[in-house]
Amino acid sequence: MAIVEPAKARRVAGASVLAAQEWQWSLAVGVGIMALIALVPLTGDQSTLSLWTFIVMYIALAQGWNFIGGFAGYAAFGNVAFFGIGAYTVAIILQDNQPYWLGLGLAVAIAALFAFLLGLPVLRLRGHYFAIATLGVAEALGEFVASKDIGATAGEISLNPPPINYQIANNLFFYGFWALALVTLLGTVWLTRSRMGYALVAIRENELAAEALGISTYWYKVGAFVLSALPTALAGGLFAYWQLAFDPTGEGGAFDVNISVTMILMTVLGGAGTILGPLLGAIIIEYLDQYTLVTFPAFHGPLLGALIVLVTIFLPQGLIRLVRELIRSPEGVKLSYTTRLKQGVRRVTRFIASNGV
Repeated sequence: MAIVEPAKARRVAGASVLAAQEWQWSLAVGVGIMALIALVPLTGDQSTLSLWTFIVMYIALAQGWNFIGGFAGYAAFGNVAFFGIGAYTVAIILQDNQPYWLGLGLAVAIAALFAFLLGLPVLRLRGHYFAIATLGVAEALGEFVASKDIGATAGEISLNPPPINYQIANNLFFYGFWALALVTLLGTVWLTRSRMGYALVAIRENELAAEALGISTYWYKVGAFVLSALPTALAGGLFAYWQLAFDPTGEGGAFDVNISVTMILMTVLGGAGTILGPLLGAIIIEYLDQYTLVTFPAFHGPLLGALIVLVTIFLPQGLIRLVRELIRSPEGVKLSYTTRLKQGVRRVTRFIASNGV
């Protein structure tokens, strides 16, 4: 019988208690933030309500991307494909005068089936090959919808508004996105504590080692890809009836790749593979995006690119992990981030010099 050293046993027990406390605190803080957000319609301000509707939509999208990108470590740049599938499924159902709930149900089913079939070949790829493949599929879907006049000429959708007062409708759509964001938050908590979540983290850290331990890495990745499609498709379905008019491609289109990039940036900024990261990242990024669009329109365009560069160089582990490090070792974090800042500045300077910018 193996004898465990008392000091080592205490460290293991301490780590287990700390992990339990972290997910419990994350859940409590996340639910608290969502409860505060739920009070937004009480302000009666339609512009504020619109802003926070976009924010809770992106919370759901970022949490959905977190399942495949954060936990499994596979940078899927094509998750907007599921968003577009959800939007166009609902639009077609409504144009056919069928119930809205039927469109949402079909949107989830079709997106899940598409994610499964797409995942079978593309999840055999790794790294940038996987990212490029998913990006190409999303772009191709948008062009296909436009070229085949799906829904309307050039795929340009225009729906009749819901048969209720527009203020009530806006409140209902806000709470629809809010409920979806809350469910994805709770789903992330479940994944964090589940066997599937542990397997995905093992894949992210070292896929070959995970395979050697007997983990069926391929099917876990496919499962995570399908799981990420579910809230994304539902968000697309809610978006379709909320916006009423949209195009398949271009800025703000249902298959606009910027939606994928934004949900990735939000997750990475907050902390990929964490419970609170996508929530905090979505609030920060979407608020900045909407604020600069109104206040500093000249800076709105370059904002996303600048944020990608800054987050990649200076916050690759995200805000949540930075806070954890600060709590555990503030002096060590100050030294490491001072070094990282200097290295980041040198990399940017070398890039500018080599490209003659």
